[in-house]
Formats: sequence, structure tokens, C-alpha cells
Amino acid sequence: MLRASFSFVLSERLLAEYRAVLLRPHLQKLHGLTVAEVDTVLLDIAHHAIVLNPMPATDQPQAPDPGDQFLWELLGCRSDLSLVTGDKLLLQDAAMPQRVISAAALVAQLWP
Repeated sequence: MLRASFSFVLSERLLAEYRAVLLRPHLQKLHGLTVAEVDTVLLDIAHHAIVLNPMPATDQPQAPDPGDQFLWELLGCRSDLSLVTGDKLLLQDAAMPQRVISAAALVAQLWP
């Protein structure tokens, strides 16, 4: 994402989620970045992204975790999008077959 080696989309909500996760104390201890450094990384990522503004839709499939519904709404913006995640609940959800993939699957697609 930082090298813009592939196309990807973000929404303001997803970027905020990235920030919240990266600033969790146990994760911050692992990566060692300051708040300012996290913000710089996220700005660099956002610079290369296609930014979408998804709107909630009543005909949208429901995410298995209501807190992840914004991801389903983002996927609903375009039919060519995939969600790359390690979240097993999202990976196993039948509502978005073949649209939710693991990082290993993405790597295999991009660099066979």
C-alpha cells in the first residue's frame, strides 16, 4: 500500500479503524511507532488510495459482526472489490463469497 504496488480503496471509516487498531497499546508496543508516525503512515497510505464514501443500503448483506458493517458497505460500492483480512469470522461469512480473502490469497493473486 505504501509503494502503491496495487490498487486499493479506503473510506474515512476504514482509515479511522486502521488508526484505532494501530494505536491499541499492545499493538503500539509491538510496532513501536509514535502517534505522529502512525498518522504519517496512514497519510501516506491514503495518498495512494481510491477513497470511496459508501452509503448504508437496506438491501446490503449484513456483516457477521455489526461493527464491521461499514466494510460490507464499502464492498457494496463496486463489484470488483475484495476485502483482505485475517478476521476468521469475516473470511467464513457466506454473504460475500470470494470477496473476502486472506492476505496470503492476495499475495498469490498479485505475485503468482
